[in-house]
Amino acid sequence: MPEKTTHDESQDPTDQPQRAPVRRWHHIADEWLTGSLGRFLEYGCGPCFLMKRVATRCDECHGVDVDEKKIAITQEKYPEYILSAIGFDGKTPYEENFFDTAAIIEVIEHVPDERVTLTELTRIIKPGGTLILTTPHRGLLTFLDTGNFKFVFPRLHRFVHVRLRGDRTYYEERFSQANERGMIGDITATEDRKPWHRHYKPEEIISHCSPELVCEQCKVFFPGMRALMLLQVILNVCTFGRVKHLFWPLSSLEHRLSRIESRFGDQLVMLFRKSH
Repeated sequence: MPEKTTHDESQDPTDQPQRAPVRRWHHIADEWLTGSLGRFLEYGCGPCFLMKRVATRCDECHGVDVDEKKIAITQEKYPEYILSAIGFDGKTPYEENFFDTAAIIEVIEHVPDERVTLTELTRIIKPGGTLILTTPHRGLLTFLDTGNFKFVFPRLHRFVHVRLRGDRTYYEERFSQANERGMIGDITATEDRKPWHRHYKPEEIISHCSPELVCEQCKVFFPGMRALMLLQVILNVCTFGRVKHLFWPLSSLEHRLSRIESRFGDQLVMLFRKSH
C-alpha cells in the first residue's frame, strides 16, 4: 500500500482550502499551546507544519530532525527558523534548560527508544516548561494502520508500488531495506527492535517519562480515523491515484469525527510540564 506519512513534503495535511479542515494533531497542538511560547522546539520537525502555525507566538523557532535532506529543504524555505539534523541517538545540540516549550508531534512512535527521546526532551526544557506530544492511540482500530502494511503484507505493498504505481526506484530506496538513514519508510530500523509504526496507551507514554515530566492533560480524539485513512488509500490505489481525498458523504463524516473526543479515538494528545 502507498505509504501514509505524518510529514508529506508536498502538502501540509492540515491545509484543506475552501472548507473547515479535518481537525488533526497540528490543530490540537496549536489549540493546547496557549499564549507566548518563548523559545520553541519542534522535535522531528520535517517541513515544520506545527512551527508555521505557532511561529508568531515564539521568541525563537528551533527544529531538529534525522532527515538531513528535509532539513536542508525546509531551512532554505524558512531561513528565519533555526534547524539542525540529529542522529538516531536522539541527542540534540542544546544545553540544559534551553527551551520554554517543545513539541514532539507524531514522532515518538518512529524513534528507536522512547525513553531516550523523552529524557533528552526533558533535559533541554526549562523547569516549568511545556512539552506537547501527539501519537497514535492504541485502540480498537490499531490493526488498520496503513503505515504497517509494508511489514504485514510486504508482497502486496511491493506490488502496489512497483506494478500499479510504477515507482520501483522509490520503492527500492524507501522500503526494500533500511536505507542510508537507517530507516524503512519512516520507521527507524534497529537490530534489537522490530520496525513497527507503534501505538500507545497514555500510561505507556508516561512509563517512558522522567519523574520530573508531569502529565497535566491527556485526551483521545478522532474515532474511526484509521478506518477512514485505510479507505482513502484503497480508493487511491483502485483508481490509480486519481482519487486523492474522500468524497461526500465520507468527507463530511471525517470532518465530524475529527472533532470528537472519545476513548475509542485513534489520536492521543498529552501535555506535560517539567517540575521545578
